[in-house]
Amino acid sequence: MDLDPGFHPKLRNLEPIPVMVQGKQAIGLKDPLQLGEGMVCVHREALPMLTLLDGRHSLRDIQEELTRQSGRLVFLDHIGTMLEKLDEALLLEGDRFQQAFQKKIEDYRKKPFRPSSHAGLSYSADADDLKRELETFFVGEGGPGLPDFFADTARPVGLIAPHIDVRAGGRCFAQAYYALATGQPSDIYVILGTGHAGVPGIFTATTLDFRTPLGTVSTDRDFVHALSLELGRDSAADELLHATEHVIEFQLIFLQYIMSGRHSFSIVPVLCSLSHEAFSERSQQDSVVFDEFCRAMREVCRRSSKSVCFIASADLAHIGPRYGDTFVPHGGTVSDTLQKDAELLASLERMDINGFIGSVVLENDSRRICGFPPITTMFYCMEAREGRLLSLDYAQVDDRNSFVSFSSMIFH
Repeated sequence: MDLDPGFHPKLRNLEPIPVMVQGKQAIGLKDPLQLGEGMVCVHREALPMLTLLDGRHSLRDIQEELTRQSGRLVFLDHIGTMLEKLDEALLLEGDRFQQAFQKKIEDYRKKPFRPSSHAGLSYSADADDLKRELETFFVGEGGPGLPDFFADTARPVGLIAPHIDVRAGGRCFAQAYYALATGQPSDIYVILGTGHAGVPGIFTATTLDFRTPLGTVSTDRDFVHALSLELGRDSAADELLHATEHVIEFQLIFLQYIMSGRHSFSIVPVLCSLSHEAFSERSQQDSVVFDEFCRAMREVCRRSSKSVCFIASADLAHIGPRYGDTFVPHGGTVSDTLQKDAELLASLERMDINGFIGSVVLENDSRRICGFPPITTMFYCMEAREGRLLSLDYAQVDDRNSFVSFSSMIFH
């Protein structure tokens, strides 16, 4: 590995998890792509160094900063040993990671379909049990009831539904899909979901069909191919990210539930990873990629003979210690958050996407609106005249009152 003082090492987008190793607190570095074997664990004392592995700091910068923080000389060899361990585990950006990544993409593309990654975890793996589980969200307490399928003559062109764990947000999911099922169905559902592991090119589609306990849903490969031609590059270049990401899968089980035996459809799954900074002067390159993708998507939809509806698989605020806050939320925190969410969503009801973006930028995304990428993308791609808020809710996610808010909306 390059240990030149001018080398700028960069840690991949990983999920840090607190763990205990031999009775001591440590940090597990979870790889969402699962390229290596097992999870690499490092001592908490290594955290200052990990935060400097951002591609902006050279080895010399890292050495000087760690020396300043610790008050003692930190040798380059010590840093190099840690970097070598991370590189061997494929956790650093670089040639070794790229080779492993490309190999896994090749293997992934040979699969006949993308299998369920959350069946048996977030929802039942048995088809009949899953149908009963989904029905409960509709007809149970707080649910909208079963829809009068396709009774409305209008066809929805956009939908926002949560991507939180299905059992935590089931009623909110049901509100979204009740509204969708009441209107006229579409031939293609372009499902835009937050790529929690990050997407190097901001967007990635996939060509694989998706299988759930309710059957296999076809991905519209012609649409994905047309999108690639319009972009002038492979729109599914990073499709391996779809392998374990749940945001598309959760929408599919509801789509299958309401459409099965009533209407055939295909999907175009797209993961998005877009920072609010793309709409500021700090990230012009991301802004160009975003504009190019949305233009290409609009053009492919315009030329298609099939009707298209967009679904934004999106949660809202992430508040509490689990997400980096130093305070423990209470009832007032929840109320304040939901009020801010309502104001944010009111912009979308007015079809004011600039107001939505501006609010997130003004807050510097301090509330971690993880649905920002799919919602913003949907608005730039769909042709809608009006929006309606259906539901706004939240779920507590740990014993320190950390919580996530989410909503459902329909657009015509």
